[in-house]
Amino acid sequence: MRKRQKGKYAKPFPYMTLADALENAVRSPKLRRYLKAAELQNKWVEVVGETVAKHASPQTLERGLLTVKADSSVWRQQLTMVKPKILEELKKKYGRYKIKEMRIR
Repeated sequence: MRKRQKGKYAKPFPYMTLADALENAVRSPKLRRYLKAAELQNKWVEVVGETVAKHASPQTLERGLLTVKADSSVWRQQLTMVKPKILEELKKKYGRYKIKEMRIR
């Protein structure tokens, strides 16, 4: 049987303020790509129009690759056909996102 080490649990717990925890969370690269996609999703209607926005939405934006989820194979095909136009519009309006490619799922 192992002996319990003395003082192992005697260290004080490193408390963190809520502000520090949120700041650390926002710095997370994984969360950051979803936040970018969420921000883009709010502006998605302006880029693709209301009809397309009902059937497709951005999911992630990582390293210049925008992943868009379509709700059917028909809409996936339609988006594939207008992909160059959508990318051009995204670059024109939201160049700060540095979107190079779009993948449709």
